Amino acid sequence: MKALRQIATLIRKDLGLQFRSKETLALIFVFSILVVLIFAFAFGPNFPPEKSERAKLTASVLWAAFVFAGIITLNRSFVIERTHGAIHGIRLTGVDPSFVYISKVISNLIFLLLLEIVITPIALQFYNLFDEITVIILLKLLGILGIGTLGFCAVGVLLSAMSTSTSGGESLLSVILLPLVIPIIMGGTKCTVSILVTGGLENRFWLGLLIGSTLVFLASAYLLADAVIEE
Repeated sequence: MKALRQIATLIRKDLGLQFRSKETLALIFVFSILVVLIFAFAFGPNFPPEKSERAKLTASVLWAAFVFAGIITLNRSFVIERTHGAIHGIRLTGVDPSFVYISKVISNLIFLLLLEIVITPIALQFYNLFDEITVIILLKLLGILGIGTLGFCAVGVLLSAMSTSTSGGESLLSVILLPLVIPIIMGGTKCTVSILVTGGLENRFWLGLLIGSTLVFLASAYLLADAVIEE
């Protein structure tokens, strides 16, 4: 119970810092909307009549928007703690480094899921798919996005902790994170297309790739978190 209380306190602290920064909130939201609008204006107003083609475009736009918005969010995960030495203060209270890692993953996951809940219906509307999507399909879609976001945050938080301790950390995070999350992006995009077209998952391989990659990243990063955060 003590561990859960510590993790919950750290999550509240992280979410409070994220939502307190109005500039970052505006940047992430506007950036995500801008990605959707750029592709909408490039291909619209005459989108392909085939639902499968519109689904491929929508899935690509959604995952591109969320990946780059996630990088912006993750870049801030350890900036304050590293810059002002807050991470040492947290450690002096006896909090285990793995709890810090878990709290960062959960807080970033919650933040990005809220963004996805807002942006996904907007993208579906712009790409003429909103009227063809039921509530069940939308929940399945958000579930796939949630699984992918968890894997993205699992490895992203660990790399953010590493990159913020070096100069040029923001650029370094993008360089080392994007190649690693390719399995998540591939599996998530394919699953998203399948859900938008058929309402389900025709090929379970991509779902297995998405879930497997997420579990591997989460387990590996958790085991390495102590050494990285203590550094």
